[in-house]
Amino acid sequence: MTHDSSGSAEKDDFEQGAAQCLVEMHACQWVNRQMERDMDIYGIVTNGEGWKFYQLASQGEVSESLLYGIGEMSILLGLLRMFFGLCDRNLHSSV
Repeated sequence: MTHDSSGSAEKDDFEQGAAQCLVEMHACQWVNRQMERDMDIYGIVTNGEGWKFYQLASQGEVSESLLYGIGEMSILLGLLRMFFGLCDRNLHSSV
């Protein structure tokens, strides 16, 4: 079992949503390491209108995307598809 994370941003507070998401991502990374699974962790923060994507690399580096709005639906769907693909790859590589 692998762990990934997502969060929601209340009232457009992406800073607080990002902080919560990153804490959860670090917790997921810790759990995975306890199970001897060292992998990147992915997270998403959204308020339903804006979306930010995060990656916590196995070495500890954090990457953050730009803020994407629902007016950029094709980009959002592409990013979601990519993130779910990465999570699926993590799941299958840990079995």
